Amino acid sequence: MDQHSIFRFVEHQGVHVSYRLRQDQGRVQFRRALEELGIGIIYAHSPEAKGKIEKRFDYFQRRLPYLCERYKVTDIQEANRILREEVIPYYNERHIHAETEEIPQVRWQRAIRENRAKLRPLPEEVDLDIVFSLQYQRSVGKDGTISFDGKRWKSGAQPEQKVIACLHPGSKLIIVQDGVKLWEYQL
Repeated sequence: MDQHSIFRFVEHQGVHVSYRLRQDQGRVQFRRALEELGIGIIYAHSPEAKGKIEKRFDYFQRRLPYLCERYKVTDIQEANRILREEVIPYYNERHIHAETEEIPQVRWQRAIRENRAKLRPLPEEVDLDIVFSLQYQRSVGKDGTISFDGKRWKSGAQPEQKVIACLHPGSKLIIVQDGVKLWEYQL
């Protein structure tokens, strides 16, 4: 992936702000989620270094506006439906890739047959709601609650222990301790 700050902590020095951490010492939520899943990261220094994925995005960015104009699409939900139901399936199942000269799904199936695929099944105990949340460490107060977003929340943990508040903005807050879900709140 690229060097964007959502993927990687990059040291920044400015007139009003100065970080003392060096590159990659900061905790980035995206990187944390991938590490929890055992996925490594390779950072590209240019779009060309990312290879085939840039070709795919280029195809989507050229094809989707044409289809939206053709079908007179005026909202993002309908554009997402076209992307999900037409553009991506076509690209994966029928489009011949310019560099590999193969259909992506055919290439993927061959890699699986030849035992060259690097993906593996997700362990059953992994809770993706927890992994793909914004996580913030909190200390449990003497009353058994934590402070989060200006409110007090029951934590389900003992006073003065550490818990993780897992936030899905506008959806839910999950309280976790040592990988165990203690409490879930709908927002």
